[in-house]
Amino acid sequence: MRICAILAAAAASAGAAMLPHVEQVGRGVWAAGFDAKRQWANCGFVAAADGALLIDPPRGIGAREYVAEVERISGKRPAGFLLTSDALPTQELTSLGVRKLEAHPAVEILPYDKGRRAIFVKASKTMFAGPAVVNGPRADVTAHDTVAWLDMLALIDSRRPESVVPGQGSWGGAQLIARQRRFLTELRRQVAYAITMGRPMDAIVAEFLLPASYYTWMPYDLPQPADLKHVYAELTAPRAPFRELAAGKPNALVLIGDRFHEPEHLEAGLRPALEAAGVKPHFTVDVAALTAANLARVDLLVILRDGMLWPGGPSKPYTIWMTPEQEKAVVDFVEGGKAFLILHNSMGLYPEKGPYLNLAGGRYIGHGPLERFRVEVVDRDHPVTRGVSDWSAADEQHTPPLDRKEATLLLRNRSDQGTTAAAGWAYEPGRGRLVHLASGHTREALEHSMYQRLLRNSVGWLLRRE
Repeated sequence: MRICAILAAAAASAGAAMLPHVEQVGRGVWAAGFDAKRQWANCGFVAAADGALLIDPPRGIGAREYVAEVERISGKRPAGFLLTSDALPTQELTSLGVRKLEAHPAVEILPYDKGRRAIFVKASKTMFAGPAVVNGPRADVTAHDTVAWLDMLALIDSRRPESVVPGQGSWGGAQLIARQRRFLTELRRQVAYAITMGRPMDAIVAEFLLPASYYTWMPYDLPQPADLKHVYAELTAPRAPFRELAAGKPNALVLIGDRFHEPEHLEAGLRPALEAAGVKPHFTVDVAALTAANLARVDLLVILRDGMLWPGGPSKPYTIWMTPEQEKAVVDFVEGGKAFLILHNSMGLYPEKGPYLNLAGGRYIGHGPLERFRVEVVDRDHPVTRGVSDWSAADEQHTPPLDRKEATLLLRNRSDQGTTAAAGWAYEPGRGRLVHLASGHTREALEHSMYQRLLRNSVGWLLRRE
């Protein structure tokens, strides 16, 4: 018996030398990792009913030695393997007679873009996240469509895994998914905000800095210039604003964000209402995406931003971005029979006495301080205000004069000091329709139930669903 124990100990020691970073991360599930020379790559295996299920090939040990270690640790011969990426090498495993599988009853396959996927071991709630999660030292952003990446992170998080094995780096709990989402969301947010101000790419690279709390292996996980350029290209024309047009439902071009209105909270406030109204919104922060060609692909235009760009930064003079060609494109779009939802500050600092402001039906003359004020319904019979009651919210009280006699005044705002102004109107320019809503500066104002109803009703009227 002592000899058997000695031999077993020697075998275990030899296995540890061959596979030094291996750990049981769930019931019947093991993760194995490799060093920096092999890009911190991970793989793993599951002791399934029909044998050991391998997940990804090893990168720091030969396939024959790895298979022997899997059998020693799990007590089962390999039944086959699954991949989190089609790009991973598999020749060594298949040469040993280990079959590549497309599915297995012990796991759920969660597809990602470009032949990538995550593999969820259902019984142990263990997620082999593959390329979707990198937990040290750096995620190569350039290898991903970042929108699809965020969608994938939301999908794998929805399974509520208790253990997460990333494609690269240290394994842990569900916080690894949250960290990856937080990092990527902030990366996109900062680049998007810079684009809304018209900041050039070199300035974004020079000035970009995430808060220290976003990093785990500083400076090893700092975004590189190539990462920032990749996100910039994703968020600007010609790649923006469209990914895929919706079939069978209206599409909307939604231009948001400026120096005083960070785009993330604007999208968070507008997206739910637009989608609830049955519209596919295509958000963009790049003013260059507003073209006649892009408008020809949609049924509804939504703008929530002012007319200023600050390419030199806030300390330098601003420029007016809307060109005569863009003014004509918007007017032709609406008067030709399409719909325009013009929100909050979208009459501010646009070409004076130009066709765009003439179409809007009003003009920006300023606003009061951030404060709580009332919004009152003036016309309760119009489809836009159906079911809407007066409300209060902390917001900026914009006070645009209504210049179009043919427009129907829908809403009025009223401050505690007695200042009143038009807060919403609707009319039909040419063969199209236009609605203006003056509220919408703060997250509170955007997400207020009455404002959300107004947005949904506006879309319904604009698209002639009344």
